[in-house]
Amino acid sequence: MINLEEIYEREKEGLKGFANNDPVEFVYGYVKNIDKEIAGFLASQFAYGKIDLFKSFLRSIFNRMGDNPGEFIQKGDFSDFDGLYYRFQKSEDIVDLFNVLKRIMGEFGSIGNMINHFYQGDTREALWKAREHLFGNNNELTFFFPKPSKTSPLKRWNLYFRWMVRRDEVDIGLWNFLDKKNLTIPLDTHIFKIGRCLGWTECKTPTYRAAKEITEALKKFSPEDPLKYDLFLCHRVGIGAECIGKKTDECKKKCVIY
Repeated sequence: MINLEEIYEREKEGLKGFANNDPVEFVYGYVKNIDKEIAGFLASQFAYGKIDLFKSFLRSIFNRMGDNPGEFIQKGDFSDFDGLYYRFQKSEDIVDLFNVLKRIMGEFGSIGNMINHFYQGDTREALWKAREHLFGNNNELTFFFPKPSKTSPLKRWNLYFRWMVRRDEVDIGLWNFLDKKNLTIPLDTHIFKIGRCLGWTECKTPTYRAAKEITEALKKFSPEDPLKYDLFLCHRVGIGAECIGKKTDECKKKCVIY
């Protein structure tokens, strides 16, 4: 059995460097917590597709929002976003999302306060209750605020939770109502392939079950903070070693955990 903690401690020196090729970097450009929280939400929610494309899109968003995303949202003038789109999201969807964020700030003060209001030990349930409160039974903005699902791994929300709850040289740790040991791994394609390769999950598709199984496997190495390995595994193993989900002779040449 591998000793992931030992490998992590040996290899983690360049961890902050990985953030330069990760959407979390957008959070670092702000001083106020509310601005970091808004920036983190948008960066995590649009973190899909090719990284160069979504980072370019996010730069367009943040350039339009200026130095204080929180104040920008509260003012409510989103006319500068006409014509801006990214893949499945048209400019109308982006403006609708901003209007929902404005409502959240008006009712709760922040996204964290909203999640905390509905949180009773399960982040999925809190998110679903928040969705019901905001949208009722309609299908508005389900991409950003998903409806209840037994199979969805909620990758982008779990990425956001990681940034907001954990605190180290990468994650900013603004929320103290969630315990980092209760977080679920953001199940992107790289983490799923690594989990399959190392026998942490036998799921054939990246489901919520797979995310929970991989998280439980990581708890064997760090019971109190299983997600501290997420960025390292994703960038150093998944991207850096081009993990394909199974061990090959090529793996031995590139992978630090094989």
